[in-house]
Amino acid sequence: MIELEQFEEGNPVNKERDKFNRRNEAILYHRDDIGVIFIGDSITAYWDIDSYVKHGDNKRLINRGVSDDYSMYCRRRFEADALQLQPDLIVLSVGVNNTKPLSEETEDKKADAIIQQVVTDISEMVKFSQARTIDIAITSVTSLNHPHLGRDGVRARAIKEINRQLEVLAHDAQIPFINYYDRMTEDSRLKVELTVDGLHPNAQGYEVMADVLAHSIENIVLH
Repeated sequence: MIELEQFEEGNPVNKERDKFNRRNEAILYHRDDIGVIFIGDSITAYWDIDSYVKHGDNKRLINRGVSDDYSMYCRRRFEADALQLQPDLIVLSVGVNNTKPLSEETEDKKADAIIQQVVTDISEMVKFSQARTIDIAITSVTSLNHPHLGRDGVRARAIKEINRQLEVLAHDAQIPFINYYDRMTEDSRLKVELTVDGLHPNAQGYEVMADVLAHSIENIVLH
């Protein structure tokens, strides 16, 4: 079993490390048959997935989301929290937190570096999965609805570009691209009726995500 130590002091993913180590141990001990592992940031972590969807063959759905996760931290825990559990499929959804430093005054060069970081990390995780012959799907980064950010500001444009590159990556790797962004976005902003705080989905928002997921992935069935 791969049991990760906590990352450097202050790393936001540390808060779930002990819990995930123990839960991973139990799954491996019982040799549970895992249908899908969902891994990513708080948008995944806050999703009570079993309330919305089930696996067509009644296999387990496992949530390994961590609030405030970034693509580079997810990459570091990907082996322990996803690959070693040998699911049929991994759904990887990460990247919005990487864009936090972007403001209307951010230089394009900084935005380009953040975009490249997200896409590179996700590309590497796709390669890790394929090397282990574990199926993987990647999702779009969801939009925001923060009044202080312009509809077509630096952060909104960066999210659009990340999604454009991820869709190309998925096509080239011949894996599913789960496009939450298009269904949840209006005029470059997260639809107000789908969010709690301009970032995280509410129950209705997760209902939309579940519908997109079920139409994108075989063996995921809506309740």
